[in-house]
Amino acid sequence: MNTSSEAAGLVLYHADTAVCAAKVRMALAEKGLSFEGRMVNLHKGEQFDPDYMKLNPNAVVPTLLHDGAVITESTVINEYLDDAFPSRPLRPADALGRARVHLWTKKEDTIHDTINTMTASIVFRHDLMQKTPEERVKRYAGIPDPAKREKWRRMLEEGLESAIVTDALYKLAKHFSDMEKALGKSAWLAGDAFTLADVGLVSFFYRLEMLACEGLWRERFPAVTDWYARAKARPSFKAAILDYIPQAALDNYERISRPLWPRVAQANAKATA
Repeated sequence: MNTSSEAAGLVLYHADTAVCAAKVRMALAEKGLSFEGRMVNLHKGEQFDPDYMKLNPNAVVPTLLHDGAVITESTVINEYLDDAFPSRPLRPADALGRARVHLWTKKEDTIHDTINTMTASIVFRHDLMQKTPEERVKRYAGIPDPAKREKWRRMLEEGLESAIVTDALYKLAKHFSDMEKALGKSAWLAGDAFTLADVGLVSFFYRLEMLACEGLWRERFPAVTDWYARAKARPSFKAAILDYIPQAALDNYERISRPLWPRVAQANAKATA
């Protein structure tokens, strides 16, 4: 991990494979900021611990503490870090350039749910379908929000044939198309420098790669494919993402996901026809 004395007092509550936590770790690595990491085990439900929920009532990661001040939401955290530690900036100095970056980070926030959808429909569903119908009903009942409860029930029961997956694939294809156009004009999404616009997407792409879904962009979007290869070559990718994901998790995703790619490709063709 890169270190910097100016980053004293940074504490990050995060999880190894969580895409939004990885997004913040990548910004920290790009800026050369050290932090005290506190892992939250999502599988054990530690995000619902009362003490943690005092920091983050939404019971999600990441959560950043800076000299005791609490900042939540990964996009907000990254912007805060760039403001609080202005050396090695990840946004342009001019207003127009910053607006361009902000447009991309807003777009990224709108597709976060698609990553959850694909993960749930491919990997989480595999585990859930091993359970009895009664156990599955109990799992859904544990989701407090009625709309989210019904979404997860449909997504996990219907799998890749769900209209929710079709919608997610359509949104991803639209996002890739927007990226392709932007990357035809500059090396990175918001210009010639690697910025928060790019940082916000790298962990999303890696999750899709873990899900054996790299064909979603490799077959139709060459500039996006090149962008991702260059992003992965940056030292921050290893420091923020690869170094945190256990090999067992990678193996499990590969074992479950790779055989399902033909069905994902078929669903994608339907969604983007």
